[in-house]
Amino acid sequence: MKLKNIYRFVLFITVVVATFVSCSNDDSKNTVDDVSDTIKDGTWKVSYFYDSGKDETLNYAGYNFVFGSNDVLTSTKETNSYIGMWSVAKSTSDNDLFSTIFKISMSPVDIFQDLNGDWKVMENTGTSVKLKDDSKGETAIDYLTFEKIVQ
Repeated sequence: MKLKNIYRFVLFITVVVATFVSCSNDDSKNTVDDVSDTIKDGTWKVSYFYDSGKDETLNYAGYNFVFGSNDVLTSTKETNSYIGMWSVAKSTSDNDLFSTIFKISMSPVDIFQDLNGDWKVMENTGTSVKLKDDSKGETAIDYLTFEKIVQ
C-alpha cells in the first residue's frame, strides 16, 4: 500500500512539472520592457512593409530609424532628418488584452503616414521587430518589420 502511494505521488509530481514546463513562455521577448529595450538599441530600417494589399517596402529604402529616449523617433535619409514620436504599451482593448502595442507618430511628411498608428508586436528577436495592424479588419491586415542595421 505504501509503495502504491509513493507511485501516485511521483506520478502527480511528474504531471505537474510537465505541465509547468510545457506552458512556460520564457522565450517571449514581446513584453513592453523587452520591446522598448530592443528598439532603443541601435539604428533600424524597414525590411518589410505590406500595406493595403501590396508590398511597399521599397518606399522606405534608404531611411534609417532611431528610437531614442523620451519616445523621440528620428528618421534620416541622406541629409534629411525627420522627427516623430514612438511608444510601447500594453493594450487596453478588450480584444487584445495580452498584446503589446507599438505606436508610431510621424508628420508632416506623407511617406510616414502609412507607418503612423498602433501596431501589435508579433515578434521581437532582438535584431528584428515584426508588427501587425489589423484595425481595418481581417481582410486588410498590414505588416511592418524593422530590422536592426549592423554597423
